[in-house]
Amino acid sequence: MGTFRSIAVALVVLLGALVPAVPALADDGIGPGAYRPYYPGIWQGLYVGLNAGWGWSGDASGVIGGAQVGYNWQSNQFVYGLEGDISAADIGVSAGGAFFDVSASINWLTTVRGRVGVLVQPNLLIYATAGVGVAHWEAHASMLGMPILQTSGNETGFVYGIGVESQWTEKMSWRLEYLGFNEDRIGDFGVLRAGLNFKFGP
Repeated sequence: MGTFRSIAVALVVLLGALVPAVPALADDGIGPGAYRPYYPGIWQGLYVGLNAGWGWSGDASGVIGGAQVGYNWQSNQFVYGLEGDISAADIGVSAGGAFFDVSASINWLTTVRGRVGVLVQPNLLIYATAGVGVAHWEAHASMLGMPILQTSGNETGFVYGIGVESQWTEKMSWRLEYLGFNEDRIGDFGVLRAGLNFKFGP
């Protein structure tokens, strides 16, 4: 847990340092008559998208991919909103010997999160995110080819992360995002994923 918490704290501190710097950059330190960049409202609205990436937890690792839906509000250079996603996953680990085999995996996960960010350029957003996640896990064990254990469950925990998102057009954006999951039973795990979003409405 310490590693993921340290990463999250460092990223949030970095974002916190960038946020107050943006108005100063916009002002250029010249005064009321200075040029200020224009931030068109291209981020506000409903969007849906797809994502894919890599997840890891201790010795377990594997691919993950799914879809997200969310809504952004924009106030000048600040963007904030809500997002939900669901992903299939194959984050697993296995071990075996001459007489036995054991395996465990995370098979799917879903999150609901808030997002808040700042536009370092009109089409480039740096954001932090936090919320709640649910992960489904399975564990199997067999001896001499005969199953002796098969169990599964859903675990709920805290999710936090940071990302960068860039608008290609007023209707399409891409992103790179890190999420850390704090789950009591299956332990902490992380996800690094890329995504593509499509915005609806004006």
